[in-house]
Amino acid sequence: MQVLDAIVNWVLNVAGVTVMFPFMVFMIGLVFRARPAQLFRSALMIASGITGLLMVLSLLIGSLAPATQAMADRFHLQLTISDVGWPTLAAISFGTTYAFTLFVVIFALNVVLILLNWVRTLDIDLWNYWSFAFVFSMTWVVTRSFPLALLAAMVYAVFCFKLADWTAPVVADYFKMPGITTPHGDSVVWSPIGMALDALWDRIPGIRDIRWEAGALHQRLGVLGEPAVVGFLIGLLVGAFGYLRLPLTGEAVAETLKLGIAAAAYLVLMPRMISLLMDGLLPIAEAARTFVMSRFPGRAVYIGVDAAVLVGDTAIVATALLMTPITLLIAALLPGNRVLPFADLSVLVFLLIWAVAPSRGNVFRSLLNAILVVVPVMLLMATDLAPQVTAVAREVGADVPPDTLVTAMAAGFKVLAWPILMFAWALGGSPVPPSKLFLAAVVLAAYLGLIWLVRHRPSQRFAVTGAQAPGQPAQAAGRGAAARR
Repeated sequence: MQVLDAIVNWVLNVAGVTVMFPFMVFMIGLVFRARPAQLFRSALMIASGITGLLMVLSLLIGSLAPATQAMADRFHLQLTISDVGWPTLAAISFGTTYAFTLFVVIFALNVVLILLNWVRTLDIDLWNYWSFAFVFSMTWVVTRSFPLALLAAMVYAVFCFKLADWTAPVVADYFKMPGITTPHGDSVVWSPIGMALDALWDRIPGIRDIRWEAGALHQRLGVLGEPAVVGFLIGLLVGAFGYLRLPLTGEAVAETLKLGIAAAAYLVLMPRMISLLMDGLLPIAEAARTFVMSRFPGRAVYIGVDAAVLVGDTAIVATALLMTPITLLIAALLPGNRVLPFADLSVLVFLLIWAVAPSRGNVFRSLLNAILVVVPVMLLMATDLAPQVTAVAREVGADVPPDTLVTAMAAGFKVLAWPILMFAWALGGSPVPPSKLFLAAVVLAAYLGLIWLVRHRPSQRFAVTGAQAPGQPAQAAGRGAAARR
């Protein structure tokens, strides 16, 4: 266990995801009997894509974070719980006792479920197992029960795998990535909510006829609809809220322009980085599919990867940029919220994937989903979990002052984790108020009810290339999707 702990700590804290992910993909490819030379090239392409993704994300984060802090200061938002961001949350989630076992346990669970034909997604996105480690660590710190913490994390993981299978048609058709799914614990858990909201808007006259789509914007506005121009204009809007005031100063104008250029660069560069990543992933996906088909004829397998491969979509980025100032406004006005949005404002793209995709990139519906449901629910859950997040931070040695609470909006990204944690804490003997248990039961029942109500929507609304016929090659499916579009 000490050796495993040392290896995991080296990977997480020294080598990082740019080393771990390609290495794991290479090893998994060997298991699936892909050619080593092809695997080596694929691993390098994946490493290049991930490095590029992180660089582009860092560019946006570095430009956006000061603007959001300036907005908070400018509008005097009196919120007492600091949003320390998902990287801090990931670090403390992996830092508790035995949390590293999640790598082995969850991957083994995933393989067993595939062999039993209960899921189709093979989740090779090991870095984002931190979402499962979050559920583990939050349960461990409250209950001190290793079996219960492990069970809670496994339940959350199974939900993510099943939802990844369910949303495969959307990833294949809308995002044009056949054979790929995203069992990402911060995003895919919102897919039933996004699908249900889109079904609701379809039934409301007036709203159902409004379409603000990135493709239509490009056609109608010409150069003004180009991703770079859209990003630049939205970046200017965010910068204006944060920096511009009378009398204008050269520094404020410069910072606003820099944010606009950073947003434009993000929209231009992100799709190119994703194409590198996909170039490396497709051969492994095909090898895995061929391996499974040879042993289980007629069975399809998806390759589960980081939701970062989806966030280059223009409609998602446009919605997230527009929601940056709106999220601060919601935080200030929402009863019960105590979180000051800050660090995770720059990763709203992950939260909003399934606010956007169900409507095929309709930005109008995406904003309705985000403003009315996704952001308020996320903020309230992040607020409620702040005491436990703070306890986990102290458990791993973080220097948190005695009278201070910290959280991350990413704690609220995991919408399904909240009811699971309430029940796990209660089973572990923690004094969870009956009102919270009742609310957790209502939330879980409503969530499962939404899944049942819209269970056919992904396969009916999106081309079936995503849930491709068993044995259909990924490349052929991709060409079919492209031809239809």
